[in-house]
Amino acid sequence: MDTHSQVILPVLLWTTVIWRAPSALRGSRPSRFLWGSLAGMAVMISMIPPSVEHLVRACTGSPDLPVLIKHLAGLASTYLMVEYVIAVHGRGPRRRAVEWIRIALVVAAASALTVLFVFFFQHDPDPSRPATLVTDVHLTDPAVRAYEGIFYAYLGTSSLLSAKLFWSNRRSVPPGLLRAGLLLLTAGFGAGVAYTLYRVYFLARQTAPPADGLGPYDLASRILPVAALLLILLGLALPPLRTFARYLGDQSALWRLHPLWSDLMEAAPTVAFGPRVGRTRDLFTFGDRTLDVAHRAFEIRDAALVLRDRAIAMGAGRPDTADAPYDGEDARARAEAAWLFAALHPEPRAGAADTLPGPARARTPSEEVAWLLKVAAAYAPLRAGARPSAS
Repeated sequence: MDTHSQVILPVLLWTTVIWRAPSALRGSRPSRFLWGSLAGMAVMISMIPPSVEHLVRACTGSPDLPVLIKHLAGLASTYLMVEYVIAVHGRGPRRRAVEWIRIALVVAAASALTVLFVFFFQHDPDPSRPATLVTDVHLTDPAVRAYEGIFYAYLGTSSLLSAKLFWSNRRSVPPGLLRAGLLLLTAGFGAGVAYTLYRVYFLARQTAPPADGLGPYDLASRILPVAALLLILLGLALPPLRTFARYLGDQSALWRLHPLWSDLMEAAPTVAFGPRVGRTRDLFTFGDRTLDVAHRAFEIRDAALVLRDRAIAMGAGRPDTADAPYDGEDARARAEAAWLFAALHPEPRAGAADTLPGPARARTPSEEVAWLLKVAAAYAPLRAGARPSAS
């Protein structure tokens, strides 16, 4: 892993872990599994930079303990990811016996790695040398081969199971960012499987200790895990990006609806509006705003109906017919906006609308929001043009 990856990947992973911590700790069991897996990845990657190796040595006195911590964190991360995938995408009833078998397997693998590392490895007492040399310069040692074999056997089977489950569930989610996230997760764990197979092949080719005493340099062994982690992070980031994109869209809709909504609030006090809030202050309301957009749209619609009924009762205009000529939805929205502006600004310069807009056709909530956004867009320039005259 190059120097840039040693910095960027831990920062990305710890940022994700900290960001997801509140929702994970308060959320469901699968959310905690996913958060724990990400935390394990973060610990595993954080053991690679030389500065962290020196810190662990200074705190523990062990020259190569970061290697064991890295592999134990990797086991924990892959175990928790498998539990997350099974909890979210697994099929069939959960069986406690199978869960206990998976726990026993990861505990056995971790215990075996620890025993091999503590009692059978040849530890280098020189603190100036990289901690990874405890394995890299002893790849032909039986203890190191057993250690690496256990780790890659668990990593490979867990990655294969995760990739299979993500791939098999791709059609159960709607097209878009969520499905793209599943495909990226499949690719990420597929890259993990490829890395495992390559490492097994690479280790099998090592038949003699390295002559330089530094261990073999292998580019693929450095690129494949980075690619796998980046694909997994991208796959996990896409669903939250979809939520964030929806939040931005809702905030934009509320911003565009606000002028019309604010004027109608004063003109139709009989309508049950929500609390008045400033346009700029409204931008700093966080959380899911989809219902806020729907409520604001329905309030605008109800207020417009009140004004329409009031105008008919006062004889201020005649209702439009259903077959009135309009050149598309945009022209009808401009007519609606012009009538609303005239009704809300009854000064002589605004004039009075001779024709009231026709009765609204039945629309779904999303269609109603889209329609009122067109009306609000046509209303905004009329409102802005009236301000200089008013002053």
